[in-house]
Amino acid sequence: MTNGVEGKFYKLDNSYITQDEKIVVESWFQLPGNVMVYAFWAMAVFSVFYTIPLAYIIGIPIFINIITGFINWHFYKNRLIRILGLSLFHPFVTGAIGIGVGIFLFLRDELLLAGISIFTGIFGFLFLELSIFLYSLLARKYNLHPKYVFAKKRFGHVFPFENQEK
Repeated sequence: MTNGVEGKFYKLDNSYITQDEKIVVESWFQLPGNVMVYAFWAMAVFSVFYTIPLAYIIGIPIFINIITGFINWHFYKNRLIRILGLSLFHPFVTGAIGIGVGIFLFLRDELLLAGISIFTGIFGFLFLELSIFLYSLLARKYNLHPKYVFAKKRFGHVFPFENQEK
């Protein structure tokens, strides 16, 4: 890709950042979604004991996602994110929790929430993650994909496709 297009499309196999840096980039990018999943599970379980509209069960995690994304864009803490990524946000942990919460919700006759919980636990994402759109908006001034912007800010990289024609 040339003419500045390459910087708008991030590929995991890019040769511009190291493998360790790619792990940090992905952990940063996925943080708001991971937080949103846990917020959804909390709201779903809470809804079994208290009457909560479905719009809140889904809306509050989405709101938390956008707030977490904004904070994460400006105040990333590598050590905290690495600890969370190796514990609570590890795919095996989220899978087990998602299935566990799903079984609990199924036994409480909350079939829709149970299905969403199990899907989320197994596939690692929930629903509309507004943080992805937020990151794209915040990255526009750099004319780069948000992951390249993060790598640029975090690791001081200057990419060969920067400052090319748009």
